[in-house]
Amino acid sequence: MGRLGAVGLRAARPALSTPQARCLSTFGLQRSRLVLARSDLRALSSNSRSFFWGSSKPAAPADKAEAVPVEQAAPEAAATPEPVAAEPSATLDTASSAPTPDTALPPVAVPSESLPTDALSTIPQAMNYGDLAALGIAGWTPAGLCRWGMELLHVSTGMPWFWTIVSATVLSRVLLFPFSVKQIRSTAALAPYQAEISAIREEVADAQKRKDLLGVQRAALRQKMIYEKAGVSLGGMALAPFIQLPVTLGMFFGIKRLCDLPVEQLKYSGFQWVPDLTVADPTWTLPIIATILMNVQISVSMKDLVGSTPQMGHVMNFLRLLTAASVFLMANLSSGVLVYLITSICAMIVQSALLRQPAVRRFLRIPAIPEHLRQPTPSMAESVQYARKWWDDKVQDARKSHRS
Repeated sequence: MGRLGAVGLRAARPALSTPQARCLSTFGLQRSRLVLARSDLRALSSNSRSFFWGSSKPAAPADKAEAVPVEQAAPEAAATPEPVAAEPSATLDTASSAPTPDTALPPVAVPSESLPTDALSTIPQAMNYGDLAALGIAGWTPAGLCRWGMELLHVSTGMPWFWTIVSATVLSRVLLFPFSVKQIRSTAALAPYQAEISAIREEVADAQKRKDLLGVQRAALRQKMIYEKAGVSLGGMALAPFIQLPVTLGMFFGIKRLCDLPVEQLKYSGFQWVPDLTVADPTWTLPIIATILMNVQISVSMKDLVGSTPQMGHVMNFLRLLTAASVFLMANLSSGVLVYLITSICAMIVQSALLRQPAVRRFLRIPAIPEHLRQPTPSMAESVQYARKWWDDKVQDARKSHRS
């Protein structure tokens, strides 16, 4: 640009007035100084270190010689030669201030926009107390309270979110343990009266079909007397499920909302095998493990439930079929939700195995179920026959009610 400006100035000098020529000459001097400064930097010693593999060799000093006539042409059009006298000092100052191989380069501030994206940290900041409330997902609902508890546990302990979910799940099972013990205690106490309770239930069903309100009340009174004789409270048995269900569902939907939002911190779980808790497991490992553990949990708990209600064995067999088919549904769940399910199932397996120990049952005052009251575990074929018989009975009852 400096050379072109000088050539243009020479060509237009006869046609320009003196002020115009002086203005253009000043412009040419300013542009030529930039050219000289750049040429001086390129004219450094060839022994200087190159910090770029693809950098070319330094330019020859001929560029500086070529730039001199441009600067000499400017004083011819200018009235005063002061800018020409200042040019060599500026060139010397520029050359003297250039770094040499023996001197260290001063630190240069590089803007963050010029850095590559992989050099920038993408890990979000640590969560603080109140962040979930700011997102609007911590409240007084069961799921909101569970999320608030997990946030408190995560912030206070500093654990990664993988271990936060595991710890919160174990703590929820510990809180529900007294209610589980009370429910098992009541079931074991009613085991000797199962025949009478089953007869009363059939009597209630027949009285409801006949619309006999007095018969229903008599049967309910007899059932109440049996519960009092066994030392079981109807209110206590009804209260346990209403406490366990909100906590279990609150943990499930609370973690599901954290993963579906998603909360950015859950993308870095702190566990190498499950790095991102907000996405589904692409290998289907977690859904398969959850399905297997569900069947193990059903097998362990079936030994205690069959003695109390005879139909429960067939219900458990059908639940096994549902769990085998649910692997396709669980494959679409996020990894964080599956971590909760696996941890909860493992805790329930340990609880069921622990409560079957005689010493533990004596310590918790859980009555032992006599062996003659325990029914053998039904096979899958027996459960299918039971389902067919149940369906045929329902069809016949529907036909009789339709005819009447």
